[in-house]
Amino acid sequence: MVKHKVLSTKKLEPSLIELAQENGIEIIEQEFISINPIRNQETFDRIIGFVNDKTQNIVLTSANAVDVLNSYMHFSDTYLVADWNIFCLSGKTKEAILNALLVRKNIVGEANDATELANKIIAKGVKEIIFFCSNKRREELPAAIKKAHIKVHEVILYETSETPVGVDKDFDAVLFFSPSGVQSFFSANELNEHSVCFAIGRTTATSIATFTQNSIVKSTMPDPKKMVEELIKYFKQATTADNY
Repeated sequence: MVKHKVLSTKKLEPSLIELAQENGIEIIEQEFISINPIRNQETFDRIIGFVNDKTQNIVLTSANAVDVLNSYMHFSDTYLVADWNIFCLSGKTKEAILNALLVRKNIVGEANDATELANKIIAKGVKEIIFFCSNKRREELPAAIKKAHIKVHEVILYETSETPVGVDKDFDAVLFFSPSGVQSFFSANELNEHSVCFAIGRTTATSIATFTQNSIVKSTMPDPKKMVEELIKYFKQATTADNY
């Protein structure tokens, strides 16, 4: 029996929808952003230039960036072999790296959010880094490592576009996965006072707080599965409290 109605602002794996259903939660999915990979000769030439220059360290903070980078490793009938040290976010980004066929799995640092990852990069004492990102990447990571006098080369691998949609306000919770998704959602919607916001990480939670005073639960890891587990745990604890 469904007890709670939840909106997810991006598509989830069917197994997570089923897991929630088994625990009395109905998840309605609605995309609020679209991802458009950038695949062109100019970007490939930049990447091959970094490979040839033997630039050692890269940063990946999204699974989308990993997927596009992996496609560039075999582009225009050319295979690239890059022995990069990889700094990445935990959760789906790390999982995408481990599943990528053409990207070396040399992860030397990982963290649950961009600020923590920047601190790990700084602690490693690197002098130069390549940041593979979106056109709407957040400022926290590049700003922190530039302040530490680390040279940052940004390579935009995909474009993020907002696709706002008006939805029913009657949700017990809303799942948010990026600041862009937050911006898109609130540009067309308001929340009921009782709706709880679940954020995949610190930057997403910070973005939510600029739009609403509703309760925010931050996932302990930047991973959709962990978010759904946190969602189930939250409603179980709320139900237990109501029974006392």
